[in-house]
Amino acid sequence: MNPVPCGLIALLLAAPLLAADVFEHPQTPQQAQNRLQAAMPEIEQVQVLRGRYVQRKFLREIPRPLTSTGEFLLVRDLGIWWHTQVPLDAELVWRRDGGHAPGLDIAASMFFAVLALDVDTLARSFDLFWMELGSQTPQWQLGLRPRDAALVGWFHQITLGGAGQLQQVSILEATGDRTEIELMAVAQPRSSLTASEQQRLER
Repeated sequence: MNPVPCGLIALLLAAPLLAADVFEHPQTPQQAQNRLQAAMPEIEQVQVLRGRYVQRKFLREIPRPLTSTGEFLLVRDLGIWWHTQVPLDAELVWRRDGGHAPGLDIAASMFFAVLALDVDTLARSFDLFWMELGSQTPQWQLGLRPRDAALVGWFHQITLGGAGQLQQVSILEATGDRTEIELMAVAQPRSSLTASEQQRLER
């Protein structure tokens, strides 16, 4: 089984203590959807997210995390372009309508659902949890525990977090390794897409 897609489903820096706490607060899909919409009232209007990321991979055998940085583009009805720039230059494209290499469709759909905060899709394969902290600028966390047997073989839990928008993704894999991703993104109009970006996500 290829661990790379699982490691990329993701994506942002979440404190382990908070990641543990959120799983004490189970939610129904409707409760999670309502809370997410209250925390981010404009989420359904966001069609394009463009920004940068920092990803840290913590392996049990290595004392320091493996760090990579790059840029990404999410277009809600098309897919995601994920461009790693450091330490190696590499591009990955997840298309909303599938068409990926065999075995990658599940990972790709989960990756898209995580970044797009698509609760309906996530609820089909995960148990949902929710927690909020603070009052002035509430910090929210959405916890995911897989029910699907194929996903259980990849990871134990995922924690998403942010304030106003998705900023952090933490993935605890079934092996005990951990991936943390910090997202720094801004919402932009559909007109911000270049011709090459549109083509990349449609072909």
